[in-house]
Amino acid sequence: MRFSILHISDLHRDLHDEVANGPLLDSLLRDIQHYSEQDPPILKPSLCIVSGDLIYGVRPNAANADAELERQYRQAVELLISLADALFAGSRDRVVLLPGNHDVSYPAMLASSARIEVATLSAEERRLLVSELFAPRSSLRWSWSEMCFFRITDQNLYEQRLLGFKKAYSHFYSDARTFSLTPEDQFAIFDYPDLNLSIAALNSCYRNDPMHRAGGFHPDAINSACRELSKPIRAGRLLAATWHHSVGGGPSQGDFLDHEFVQLLIDTGVSLGFHGHQHFHDCVDERYRLGPAKRKMTIISASTLCADPANLKPGIPRGYNVVEVDTGTWTGRTHSRHMVNGSLTLPIWGPGHFYVTGKSYIDFEICRPLTHRPTQLDDVLALERADELLRKGQWTDALTLLKDLRGVPMAQPLLLNALSELADDELTITTLWSPSTNSEIILVGAAILNQQAQQRARDFLNLDSVSHNTDASVRELRDRIALRWSK
Repeated sequence: MRFSILHISDLHRDLHDEVANGPLLDSLLRDIQHYSEQDPPILKPSLCIVSGDLIYGVRPNAANADAELERQYRQAVELLISLADALFAGSRDRVVLLPGNHDVSYPAMLASSARIEVATLSAEERRLLVSELFAPRSSLRWSWSEMCFFRITDQNLYEQRLLGFKKAYSHFYSDARTFSLTPEDQFAIFDYPDLNLSIAALNSCYRNDPMHRAGGFHPDAINSACRELSKPIRAGRLLAATWHHSVGGGPSQGDFLDHEFVQLLIDTGVSLGFHGHQHFHDCVDERYRLGPAKRKMTIISASTLCADPANLKPGIPRGYNVVEVDTGTWTGRTHSRHMVNGSLTLPIWGPGHFYVTGKSYIDFEICRPLTHRPTQLDDVLALERADELLRKGQWTDALTLLKDLRGVPMAQPLLLNALSELADDELTITTLWSPSTNSEIILVGAAILNQQAQQRARDFLNLDSVSHNTDASVRELRDRIALRWSK
């Protein structure tokens, strides 16, 4: 199977020269229309990953900060809804969202904190504060702009710094998905059975705020995500994960993730990783470092879609990626797309450039899933789901699942149960025609007795499974139908 993933990140707009949704969306759609003309051609995306930073954010002293945050999120959500409508026929679950550091509210962080003036402290008190600042899970923060300490005094209020993202997330998914403000629950699994793919969306902004820029995952959140990916329902699938922060940075940088978490994802069987944050594109392999198994994860970073010039890397324009996947050959290709013009409010996209290859793309091998998918697993899972729907009285939904499982012996009693509850004669006849088992024959025959269709009754009586049947119940039904149409 071949498909591609549109990977965009860091949507935060240049607030001084803001690109509007219309020109931005149209520019992306025009570029996608030209994919087939590229050399090499690019597959049209089957889904989209948005790896954080939906908005730019506001300064803590900004006027009407709440209204401005709401405006920025509304703008981002409207763009993504239009993107889902244009590319995925309105299926918003084909767009994977997660937060980035720009989505963390600076005003909310300050509201949860108390200021500590250094000038009023003794030398010993300052020394103790410095020690506390670098302690694990410290609630202390240092502000270089104000040259003072802040202490987080209200943890519940501190977690509200992602409230804006939570609201935007619920809005985008029409409440079908929600984002929790509890750090332990900040992950989501996106399943795409048609692509044999599952993606874990992780929040790398645990304990992250403008005064503590390092990324991080809550241990329970990433462990729970890995546990979910390892469930039998996802056996044999290509597993991927996405987060915001870069996996590594330069010696003077402190706003990236400790790469040790990669080992956990590799152990779980995750083969692809997607992130943003660093504002330039890349595609690298992280190898298994512990144990004898030779596993790896290919980690792909996207550039920024909308950042202002001051936040662009030297020589790296705005951009995004398209990642092609072939699970027949277990290979992939990351295409870089860059802005090729100078008008930041009217972008035009074209092929980017990977320095390592000298081309606009990088080819890579995909590490195969840890486990094979048992042949009957999908049937078993579908039967379990149908049984659950029947217990809830959702007969039509159950029937939709069971129609495709008619050849599975355990599905027949569930199928007949759903049809009996629906009591729709025409639906019963068309679903079970031509009936082969005695249970099917009796249900179809009873439905025919309720109808006034002579030709259908004759067709029923002429079936070998009916005319030569020796079962007493079938013979009685056959005689009743024959008697009715002989009059």
